[in-house]
Amino acid sequence: MPDEETAKRLILEHCHKINEGDVDGLLKLYAEDCSFEDPVGNGKQYGLEALSQRAAAAIFSGAYEDAATPVASRDGRWAAVPMVSTFNYLPLAGPAMAQTGLLPPEPPENPENKMIKVNIVMVIRVNEDGLVDQMQAFYGRGDASIVDKK
Repeated sequence: MPDEETAKRLILEHCHKINEGDVDGLLKLYAEDCSFEDPVGNGKQYGLEALSQRAAAAIFSGAYEDAATPVASRDGRWAAVPMVSTFNYLPLAGPAMAQTGLLPPEPPENPENKMIKVNIVMVIRVNEDGLVDQMQAFYGRGDASIVDKK
């Protein structure tokens, strides 16, 4: 039976696994029949294979998820956390986000020295086995920006 503590732990663990570059560890948090939508409005994807590909692409892009304090629903099935995600513009993320309209279509000057910063609210649902069976990442055009690498 899910509870608030489990839901909050799982949502933060998701962020930690991305930051550690641990795709296998991330997949262990999710149910086989999970669904995810990143970003919401971009269409749902299903299953661990699709999630594995998405996570590997994020890790390849140098993603770092700086999560705030999560909140949970009273029934412990849902948790949400605001975060700031940063990742390299090149080679993949910037052009892909420009193609979907989340970033301007023209690449920035010196794209190899740029990162993307996205303000996100991630929401998960926990199933009866204590695994994430649904993940949604809320962000839109106004939530993504291009910044200099530090």
